[in-house]
Amino acid sequence: MEKESDPSNNWGRWGDDDERGALNLITADAVLRAVSTVRTGTALTLAVPLRAGEGPIFEGRAPLQHFMTRHGGDYAAGLKEKGFGFADDYVLVATHGTTHIDALAHVWREGAMWNGHSSNLVTSIGARKCGIENVGAIVTRAVLVDFADQYEASGDPRHAIDVDDLSAAVAATGIDVMPGDALLVRTGWVRAWRSQRAQVTAWPGLAPNCAEWINEAGFALVGADNIAVELGPSPRENDAAPLHARLVRDFGIYLVELLDLEAIAAQGRSSFLLSIAPMPLVGGVGSPVNPIAVL
Repeated sequence: MEKESDPSNNWGRWGDDDERGALNLITADAVLRAVSTVRTGTALTLAVPLRAGEGPIFEGRAPLQHFMTRHGGDYAAGLKEKGFGFADDYVLVATHGTTHIDALAHVWREGAMWNGHSSNLVTSIGARKCGIENVGAIVTRAVLVDFADQYEASGDPRHAIDVDDLSAAVAATGIDVMPGDALLVRTGWVRAWRSQRAQVTAWPGLAPNCAEWINEAGFALVGADNIAVELGPSPRENDAAPLHARLVRDFGIYLVELLDLEAIAAQGRSSFLLSIAPMPLVGGVGSPVNPIAVL
């Protein structure tokens, strides 16, 4: 049962032991609301392609490695099988190194992560609280807003989307936002990255002052086509990721990063069904995902 919480955060709102945060807002009614947006049945992926040695990743994270452990060359060299041959491969990928969702164990401040759980519960063997395995399947209505042209016109690699910009863009969709909806923000960064014009040291995104409005609107998750959803680097000195800390740690709102929103933006739809299923990696602090939009 949901209870009244401290207005400065959502800790205790869904119980003192909660590890799922704002996903609790995605009720059966929220799922049915998403289903009601489906008109044509067209499904689109919102993930960037996975290619060995490539990817729009943040500095310090290793690019994806893909290698074969069995292939046609083995058979050409004399490997024998009874009636058939097969190929096998492995992938080594940073869980935050491609299109992905952050677990609530991903960030903390002052030794506490979501719901007051101690950051000491995240160790070299994984997260004992708020790991990605708590997320499960997500099906909800997405609301898409688009700032790609403003980013291009600004010429500023750190084009900031502040709360007035964001709230006005959502209002312009004409959609009555409901608790449990997902907010998707097209900044234009992936488009610039594809044409080799984007930076991985500076990118457009949401300003820190968007956090309270996002929480008050009732969004369960926020996704964007950039490295961190929020503006980077941070405009606040000695506060590297203020939106992460506020949304994930304080409000339990999930972040989905490095989305590819180009195809869905071309459809001219502001709302649609969004499906996201992280890997149930026990103790993981994030997971690569292949989000699907159904129109």
